[in-house]
Amino acid sequence: MSQGMFSAVSGINANQAKLNVVSNNIANVNTLGFKSSSVNFATVFASTISGGTPPSGLIGGTNPKQQGNGALVSEIASNFGQGGTQFTGRNTDMMINGDGFFAVERVDSNNGNNSTDFYLTRAGNFTLDSQGNLVTSSGNRLRGTSQVSGSAAATLGRIKLPTEFLITKDLDANNVVLQTHFSPIGTDTSAGGPIDSAINAGATSQLTIPVQLQSFSIGADGAIAAKYSNGDIITVRTDQASVTANPQDPSLWTKEIIHRTYEGGVFAASNVVAGQDAGSVDEVGATAVFDGGVGLAVGGGGLQGMQLQLQTASVTNPAGLLYDGNNNFLISANSGTTAFGVASSGSRGSINGGALESSNVDLAGEFTNMVIAQRGLEASSKVVRTQSEVMQTIIQMV
Repeated sequence: MSQGMFSAVSGINANQAKLNVVSNNIANVNTLGFKSSSVNFATVFASTISGGTPPSGLIGGTNPKQQGNGALVSEIASNFGQGGTQFTGRNTDMMINGDGFFAVERVDSNNGNNSTDFYLTRAGNFTLDSQGNLVTSSGNRLRGTSQVSGSAAATLGRIKLPTEFLITKDLDANNVVLQTHFSPIGTDTSAGGPIDSAINAGATSQLTIPVQLQSFSIGADGAIAAKYSNGDIITVRTDQASVTANPQDPSLWTKEIIHRTYEGGVFAASNVVAGQDAGSVDEVGATAVFDGGVGLAVGGGGLQGMQLQLQTASVTNPAGLLYDGNNNFLISANSGTTAFGVASSGSRGSINGGALESSNVDLAGEFTNMVIAQRGLEASSKVVRTQSEVMQTIIQMV
């Protein structure tokens, strides 16, 4: 008699778990990038009364007799299907079309320092902080890479758009730009100073201009184009040499940061990548970091490590990821390999700037699941009550 009670209780627990998941899905129907979950049940092992017998002579075989012992939750599966598109028009908002995740820095809550770990997220509601970093609503900074040229290794960092710095241009007698130097506000620009001493051969004058970030846009591959107050543009493009070397494998195509002057001038030959818009490229130093005037070289060092290329990620088994709150996921033992790279390559989807991904919760389906789980829970509760009444009747008969 008691076994029926326990079986009914297992049904209550299983259907309660289903209701909890449905409730969470409905609660997050307006959560950006939220992925819904579903509950699957399985039978508990059965008690075998008779194992059955095979046919023998004139006697036919008999089937086994087993009594089930209830239900249990076998799986809570995540649905990583694409959510809807919300157009916002804000240049800091992004959504991924297809598979893949944004990668953001994970901060050690004990000491406030960056750890070597990372979060993955589908929520692209980023903002720009006072230092030019793209950050989540929780302050986690979006990961990016430096330019890479040819076979050079990319420098991992965070997306950083310098909001204010100096552009010093070497001009010839006709005011054609021969070379450009980048440095932080406050750099010594007097005669004999670091910028002046780096003047390009053949230049007759220099023009130093403080510039501020005016606007920026984000491409489908996560490359950022930043426009500054003097009209100059700093952006990212694909290294054509890497495309030529690996025409069938976009995952091997590398990126480089370039600077385009509004005057349309040219740079020194040492800063030109052969065969690629000769005279229009000023490359970034591979390891330096542009960070408000800390440790910067000027002159031929270029743009000093600005991170203008998003680094997105894909995982072998997204359903194996762990939710960690604030729209973040953590890798787990069963999420498989995490592959970082450029959006629109590998199994990483493209990026839509000025838009956000809504949750993929199907309200009609969730309300249907809620009714089914509610009825299942009520039925299991009814069985418990019936078992209790039967036991009460037996006790009264004794």
